[in-house]
Amino acid sequence: MSEDFRTHCQYRSTDLWCYLEVALAVALAFPAAALAQERVSNDELAAQATDPTASLMSFQLNDWYTPRFHGLDDSANQLVFRAAIPFSFAETNHIFRITQPYVTSSPSGATGLADTTVFDLMVFNQSWGRWGVGVSGTLPTGKDGLTTDKWTAGPAAGFVNSSNKTYSWGLFTQTFFSFAGKDSAAAVGLVNLQPIFSYQLGGGRSLSLGNSAFVYDTEKSRWASLLVGVNYGQVISFAGQQWRPNFEVNYDFRDLVGNQQWLVRAGITLLVPAL
Repeated sequence: MSEDFRTHCQYRSTDLWCYLEVALAVALAFPAAALAQERVSNDELAAQATDPTASLMSFQLNDWYTPRFHGLDDSANQLVFRAAIPFSFAETNHIFRITQPYVTSSPSGATGLADTTVFDLMVFNQSWGRWGVGVSGTLPTGKDGLTTDKWTAGPAAGFVNSSNKTYSWGLFTQTFFSFAGKDSAAAVGLVNLQPIFSYQLGGGRSLSLGNSAFVYDTEKSRWASLLVGVNYGQVISFAGQQWRPNFEVNYDFRDLVGNQQWLVRAGITLLVPAL
């Protein structure tokens, strides 16, 4: 981490906006990005933006609002920053992704940073699309009441069939098993299955399953969440860059007290395609 970065953020270490400013500044600093964008169509970018295995650099800022919970008369809201960064190592191609939520309201009244989620996927391109394997995990960076107090890690894998230019489909799996942290905190064991389906409407517009996820809790031997959503987004050009504003609605069919019954997401993504 550079001295300039530390100086910029040393008094704002818990401020999500500080890290967003730095991330966007880094992305916008590359003059080659504008040239690359001219070579990639909006429809191609729309397809890549909804594919977690795609080697596309992106920076997202989202607002996730929960108007209703199962069994609770309350609401919640969080800002979520997510960055996906492709890189090469030892002649292999990787995609690294980090997700950092910042809770602005919750049923418990707790606010602030929640735990950080990461994955590193080694991807392999095929004639029909791509597949990848890697590792996923969480860091207990959250404040009291917003953290599991456990470090987790587990294998990750996925594939996306994009042989048809109109639609793509696949499956992405992340696992999270606790291996360190506070002894008094409950053990974590989660398998997250994310179905992938994206339909290109033309003109950079697309419909997808978005953040839909089926989560199985291995510690309690039950499904923890069955979240299904529909995401609409469109790639647009602005200030010499390409962006994807999007809107998503989710419903959790797992009727457990405390689960998010409805979840509304709105966000903007800066897309930085490679040359």
